[in-house]
Amino acid sequence: MAAALEVIDRDGLEALSVQAVARVLKVAAPSLYYHFKDKDELLQLVALELLRQVGKGTSREAGWKDRMIGLSVSTLRVILSHANAAPLMLRFFPRQLMLSPYENSLSDNPYPVEHQLVIVEAIEKLTYGTALFAAAAETYHLPAMPAFDAERYPRLARAIAAAPQDPLAAFEESLRALLDGFDARYGLVTRENGNA
Repeated sequence: MAAALEVIDRDGLEALSVQAVARVLKVAAPSLYYHFKDKDELLQLVALELLRQVGKGTSREAGWKDRMIGLSVSTLRVILSHANAAPLMLRFFPRQLMLSPYENSLSDNPYPVEHQLVIVEAIEKLTYGTALFAAAAETYHLPAMPAFDAERYPRLARAIAAAPQDPLAAFEESLRALLDGFDARYGLVTRENGNA
């Protein structure tokens, strides 16, 4: 998987082939079919490797909200460190590969059960939307915001100047605002009154 990611990072997703991975590993391409049956399975394994990187270093000790924010920020970092591989996260969406983390994220979810899936999906869509947007900008060498005339768009210019300049800090702030909104709309359920 490391060799496949090396090819993708260097040459783009379209350049990935069993032969390209074999060249990096200095082995014959047919010997790789012992590990996966075709390119589609190779792509799925690369997506799974990216998801494993997301999960490294996350602490089960943290509270649910901090854990979700940590996982979301880690997802953004991993996707941006492998921007050319970002489309794999659409093709092999996390829930298609790993249902156990979804189950685990519901074990101590502090919201009423009828709202838990809405909340998890909102966090997930904000995370992947942000990551894929940023990865596309990086892959195609586009600025996050195009140059514009500040006199013509003064409100936009002021908002940009006042916003957090660190993209990860801005993303984390958007997650916290989203979670604050869920708190206000749905309230929290304590473990004692039936959120197990």
